[in-house]
Amino acid sequence: MIRRLLLPAAAGLLLSACATSYQSMGMTGGHLEQKGPGALEMVAFSANGYTKPELAQKYALYRCAELAKARHKPFFLMYSSLVAAARNDATETPRVGQVQNKPTATAFVLMLDGPKPGAHNTDDVLADLKKVIETGTLEKS
Repeated sequence: MIRRLLLPAAAGLLLSACATSYQSMGMTGGHLEQKGPGALEMVAFSANGYTKPELAQKYALYRCAELAKARHKPFFLMYSSLVAAARNDATETPRVGQVQNKPTATAFVLMLDGPKPGAHNTDDVLADLKKVIETGTLEKS
């Protein structure tokens, strides 16, 4: 009887533990960044197949805000590509795609000292996504 109850609970725990957590790039994925052309930086979050694309996107957005905060920039713009950056066509969220059926979210980020149309407020993004980062879920409670 106990075995029948524990087995599904253990399986559920095991499966939920498989999703990539918010972390630096490791064996199961994570965030990375690199210097882009000019003042741009490329931010990416690569996840495993158990991670929802929307969660990878939130992780990448949070990493953009973390970098802006570390550079003492209160605002930042995101671009889906270098072409979009050249056109000054900012986006609200990082672009999500798949590499070998695993979600990857990327953005080219421009750190700002002041607000501009389409810019994200660094502190607001960090506060809004804090619960998502802590829990590793998109659920609102």
